[in-house]
Amino acid sequence: MTQEDYDEELRWRLEVLRAQFEEGKIHIAEHLAADFEESIGAVRYGADGKIDLSTVDGRVRTMAMMAAVVKNRQDAKDAVSLEEIAHSYFRYIEDNLGFFVNEARDKGYDAHVFAEMVSRQPHVVADISPQIPKFLEGLEEFWSALTEPSHYHVQDLTGVKAVFGGDLFPSYQRNIASSTGLYVDTIVLSDPFWHTRHIFERVTPELQVYYLVKHAINLMQYRDLALAELENPIVIVTPFKSSVDEEEVDFLKGLAETDALVHAGKLFGRGFSSVEELFDFATDLDTPESVVKELVDRDRLLFDTDWTEPLEQQIRRSIESGDGLLPTGTNAGGLVASQCMGRMMQSTDILLKSRYLMGTPLIDAATSWKYFSWKLEYNSALAEDDVTSLHMVRGLQRVGETDMQWLGNIPPAALIEMRQQGAFDEIREMLSQGVSEIAASKPDSFFRSSDQIVENVQDAFERHQENIRELRGKGMKFAGQDLGSWIVAGTIEVAAIATGTPAFGAAAFAINQVVDAPKLKELPERFRNLKDAQVELKKSPMGLFFAHK
Repeated sequence: MTQEDYDEELRWRLEVLRAQFEEGKIHIAEHLAADFEESIGAVRYGADGKIDLSTVDGRVRTMAMMAAVVKNRQDAKDAVSLEEIAHSYFRYIEDNLGFFVNEARDKGYDAHVFAEMVSRQPHVVADISPQIPKFLEGLEEFWSALTEPSHYHVQDLTGVKAVFGGDLFPSYQRNIASSTGLYVDTIVLSDPFWHTRHIFERVTPELQVYYLVKHAINLMQYRDLALAELENPIVIVTPFKSSVDEEEVDFLKGLAETDALVHAGKLFGRGFSSVEELFDFATDLDTPESVVKELVDRDRLLFDTDWTEPLEQQIRRSIESGDGLLPTGTNAGGLVASQCMGRMMQSTDILLKSRYLMGTPLIDAATSWKYFSWKLEYNSALAEDDVTSLHMVRGLQRVGETDMQWLGNIPPAALIEMRQQGAFDEIREMLSQGVSEIAASKPDSFFRSSDQIVENVQDAFERHQENIRELRGKGMKFAGQDLGSWIVAGTIEVAAIATGTPAFGAAAFAINQVVDAPKLKELPERFRNLKDAQVELKKSPMGLFFAHK
């Protein structure tokens, strides 16, 4: 930028500052007001009608720069809404890959199985693989224009936000919102295609097609949650800075190095002063056996929480299953050193993402969660409020894997209905009772938080059942039948009686009994009240919450 360009930019900033003052958008702290008034009062215009920059001191220049940042940020938000970004994004994915999604759904295949089937068809791979770069170019053009406004919108959302990390995208086996969506207002997911573009560049055409199809099917299960007309979207898809900004990657590496060296020190029981020293030491351990022999804390050499074979075999398995992502010639020790760096970069990344978007880390993969918990051990960096939210999202994920599996499998339509009916806040309050106290007293006791959530749900269910029993206990009968029992047992819906639908017959009466179904106008007031009570109970927050149990 030339000096002339800089001067014009500064004058524009100063005009922005003046306009924001006139509009009452800027307020100066009382103890700074006198000095600022003196500085702003000294600003003069020259004979050419432009601001004389020699009359502008550092205080005003700094304030003008901040005013310009605020204006640019607001202009970016005003240019495009979060809803427009979401609709455009999903339309692009649907237009390009919707036929895979529809075919998998119609045939009843999950994302992994269908993606494997497609990637094993040579003619399909030959047709699809060459088109992937053009597809990614479209996403690059899209996100280069919309990443910043998307991030600004996310930052300004009120409520609890959870930012996903620790993997490319949540597991295809379940919708992550089906558990955490009971507590979190908004779940922020990365764009799986843009986040995976470096993998597309390095793997075989078959794997390219596999990832493309799998991501498409997995992503589209979040479409309705992202597009539902709500004050806060349940799901937002946006790229993260580490996937669009090379400087961010370098910054991330620098931050992660310290934790990587600490983790390596735990593994081998010795200190490392630099990454170079770590790799010099590790690459001399060229066999799995030599690596394991040097280990002091074997539990911290973790490749996958599901792997149970001896560590020597796990090291070989990890090298063999690298999918071409490891540098050629990487030996056993080099693998372990690379994992220290890679895993701590991943954990640092999710922490930075969460801070930048003002949310709570949300981690689905058990292995990634373990490394994240180690990172917190090495470098505790969560505020008290963040710890409580982290306990809630982690606790809900674990509860969904216990006997309360229904808590981890709540249909997206049910989540949307809870929000639309205004039930969300009460459900969240019920689930989180006592968790903040656990988080404060035992920050690493995530299992205890899960147990507390289970207790909360059980207590709420008992109260809900008591409400139903109370309704049944009113003893109201019609045509000799207890209406309260029908509400619970499902023999007949009160709404069906009220509207005169034919559901009133065979299920509740003997075959030889003939009774005309009454119309609503024929029902006494007390039966209409009972109907209303039953409907309200179903619409209550707990009624909506337990409706799919």
